[in-house]
Order: sequence, then structure tokens, then C-alpha cells
Amino acid sequence: MSLRLLCVIFYGPMNIEFHYYALYYLCRSAGLPEDSASKIAVSSQMVDENLAAWEIRGGDKTSLSIVTQNYQFWDETTARSIYRPFHFLPGEKAKADSYRRDGRAGKYPVTADSPLAREILIAALRSGNPYRIGVALHAYADTWAHQNFSADQEPQNALDPRSPLPPVGHLQALKHPDNPRLVWKDPRLKDEYVDVRNAQRFSQAATMIYRFLTTYRKKGFEDEVFVIGRLGELWENDGGTRGGLAGEDSLARASDYIIEFDIPPYEPEAWIRRLGAQAKGLLGMDSAPEKLGYDRLSWIRHAATKASSALGSTRGSITRASYEESDFAAWNQAAKTHLDYCSLIFEQRGIA
Repeated sequence: MSLRLLCVIFYGPMNIEFHYYALYYLCRSAGLPEDSASKIAVSSQMVDENLAAWEIRGGDKTSLSIVTQNYQFWDETTARSIYRPFHFLPGEKAKADSYRRDGRAGKYPVTADSPLAREILIAALRSGNPYRIGVALHAYADTWAHQNFSADQEPQNALDPRSPLPPVGHLQALKHPDNPRLVWKDPRLKDEYVDVRNAQRFSQAATMIYRFLTTYRKKGFEDEVFVIGRLGELWENDGGTRGGLAGEDSLARASDYIIEFDIPPYEPEAWIRRLGAQAKGLLGMDSAPEKLGYDRLSWIRHAATKASSALGSTRGSITRASYEESDFAAWNQAAKTHLDYCSLIFEQRGIA
């Protein structure tokens, strides 16, 4: 198996547990209408699903949908236009330096709840566009999951110098940073930080997101201890060791939210399916609900799609007539607006 295919198998997105299920719950708890909560949560999860562009065909021209996740980590363009704006927003370097044993973080390390990430989220909230809010919340939430890593391929991302995997993003940490229920070790960090309890990190992310959402709704967040506590109980109920059958089975994980919080089951690529999209490639339109989960079989299947994306192929085609005025079109425009806004801020701040 090639190194590149190994990488796309093991380098996973932040868990759908947070980007869709927890976010949906937070939106509803903050008082957002069902329709808005759904659009925000689906928009957030869609950021991790768009590994390859769709061709939008109609009339005398063909356009491409935006790509918001990709595994061509050897390409610097991917770091600049995908990883940095959507998954690894630059944070506060001095803070990141202070956490490390060597005191030397990379040039643009991620730090939780960074001023830049807040600025991007606030701009999205001010727009009132639920699709853009969902995209921005994805990037904002990732500042907790991906803290102390960066979008670039650099030595500071290395957890083990003997690893055959290149030090880009959290590739060497595999999926550990993205599982809300996991406890793991980050050997780059000082003794007081080396043991990472994801449940604590994700609870902090949920708290701040809930505060932003309630403020957006012009209401208070006095009930945040109760609201966030319910999520914390879900993530902590196994002591952070849920990595066996229950932890690996994304259907079981999703059912926790469906039963406990009455969240609608996530339908992968539902917005695209409604358009009668014609998929091509190795897998076509995979409707398996565990598509982006943690069970091993789904990751192997999904790796084939990732490998296809890495070769630069498009995912398939959609007619322009069905695309226009659709949720997918609105999401694409929102993701492009997010990218343009990030690019402008990065340029103003001298972030390459």
C-alpha cells in the first residue's frame, strides 16, 4: 500500500458527532428554529464531505463546486486554500509556544478560541446566513480539536520522528484529536498538558459555541451548565476509553444523540442527492450512515474516494437547472464567501 493511500486512510476529519449532532443540539438549545438548526449543522458537516468538486453543467458553460477538504497534503495550495481557512485557523503563536516542551510552535499554530477564529465566526453570525454560519462554526470548533497543530507540513507537527507519516496537520496523531470520547497523549507538550482529554476540549468548544448562538438569538446563556453538561456526560460516560466496538461503531455513537437529544439522523450528501447528481468514480453515491464514522470498514471504503480525489478527478455532475436555488448551491456560495473572507484577513495579517 502506498504512503499516500495510508495517509488518506488514517487522516480523518473531526468527528461527525460534534460537527453535526452536537452542533444541531446546541442550535436547538439556543432557540434556533428547526430549519435553521438543520441548515447550520448540515453546512458544518458538509465541510468535511467535499473532497472533490462536482461539475455544474448547463447551457454553454460548466462550473465546479468548491472543495473544502482534501488529502493532497503534499500540495502547498491545499494548505493555503483548504486546510488553513476551513480546518486549521491560525492562532496565537506565543500561547502555542508556552504549551510545548521545546517552546517552539510552528509559524501558524492553531489555538483554541483564537481572536482570528472569533472574528471569522462573528462576521458569519452578522451575515445571518445559516449556511455561512455552519461553515464558520466548523472552522471555529476545529480550533479546539486541532490545537497545537498547523495546516502546514513542518517538524512541529511531528509526534514521533520515526513515523513514516509526514508531519502535516494532525496526520501523525491519526484520528485521536477528533474523537470526543478519547483520552490520548501529545508528547510534544509539557507534562501538565501531555494527557489530552478530548471531552474537556470539546465541552469548552460547545460552551463557547452555545454562548455565541444564544447571543445571536439575543437571549442569555444562564442555562449553559445544564446544556453543556448533557454533552459532557455523553462524552465522559466511558472514562474516555471508548475505543473498542462501541467507540468504533459510528451507528452506536449517532444513536446516543438521536435518542438522547431527538436529533434527526444525518443523511450523507442529502443536499446533493436531491439534485439527481450523477456520480462517477469507485464508490458512487454511498448512502451508508457510517460513511464518516470511525468503524474500520467505512474508513477503508472512504479511502478509495479520497484516493480518487487526490488524483484530481471530479466527483460527478449536476445539472444547472436543479442546482440553482438549491441548498447545495447556497452552501457552495457560503463556503466561497468564507474562503474569500479568510483570504482577505490572512492577507491583511501577513499570513501566507
